[in-house]
Amino acid sequence: MGQPSWDARYQGDDFVYGTAPNDFLRDQITRLPVGKVLCLAEGEGRNAVFLAERGFTVTAVDMSPVGLEKARRLAEQRGVALDTVVADLADFRLEPGAWDGIVSIFAHMPPAARRHLHHEVVAGLRPGGVFVLEAYRPEQLDYGTGG
Repeated sequence: MGQPSWDARYQGDDFVYGTAPNDFLRDQITRLPVGKVLCLAEGEGRNAVFLAERGFTVTAVDMSPVGLEKARRLAEQRGVALDTVVADLADFRLEPGAWDGIVSIFAHMPPAARRHLHHEVVAGLRPGGVFVLEAYRPEQLDYGTGG
């Protein structure tokens, strides 16, 4: 789905995926070193806000300005700071060695863009940095959940 589709999906007051963090991220949080964390394809911000509430310095990246505006509002409601960047991850560049952790939870991307992004992630992590990834298998397409 492109940016206009995600913007349309995120319109309205309700949060498409809720405001509670992803279960896998909640289970893996102890693996992340304290410091700067980048959340990829973050949408409405539920995971980024969860990390900020636990003391991480978080930047959320997504192609949807509508989703990221909701992320900023959620962070404000919860009393935490959150940086946001509107960008298409297909050509996103990470500063080498800039991140203690990078989180990607169900980032919907075609294979070529995903390969590019994963190379960027490896370069973007500091020594000892951690990449937390939860992804779909091709069989997920049968469920029609979008993305």
